[in-house]
Amino acid sequence: MSLSSFQKRLLQQDIELLKPDFHQFTSAYHRCLCSRKLTMSVPEHESITKRSYILYCALNKVVSHLDDLLQVTPFIHYLANNLSFLNVSFEDIDILCDAFIETRKSYMHHINTQLQQAWLQAMRIFANIVKSYLFAYSNVVSFSAYCPARLSS
Repeated sequence: MSLSSFQKRLLQQDIELLKPDFHQFTSAYHRCLCSRKLTMSVPEHESITKRSYILYCALNKVVSHLDDLLQVTPFIHYLANNLSFLNVSFEDIDILCDAFIETRKSYMHHINTQLQQAWLQAMRIFANIVKSYLFAYSNVVSFSAYCPARLSS
């Protein structure tokens, strides 16, 4: 599972459009997170706004390399370690990704269907890597487990 080159280009263009107001975007994202039921510790607004440029750089790096999972996975593991210090739960990962998509859809310029699908795919990849790393999660079903279950139904 990876991004197509078209999806990657769409996301990179979108990130460039967000860049001048990324500080505002992170504030909107923080407000969205605060309205959700997270079990993790959500950093204070001031802490996030101080780090908005670092967050932008991290987002840009992840998106720029999502088509090369071998290259981006160690960096996502590094980000996952930072999330673990906030006591992130398995369910929190999906909430963080959903809040990002919601913030992006409501922020600045219009998000078309192709761009929304690209963001959803990127978030799915990110969430799967983080969940796999932090919680030993896999959404892959082995063929040996699938066949008997399929035959018995």
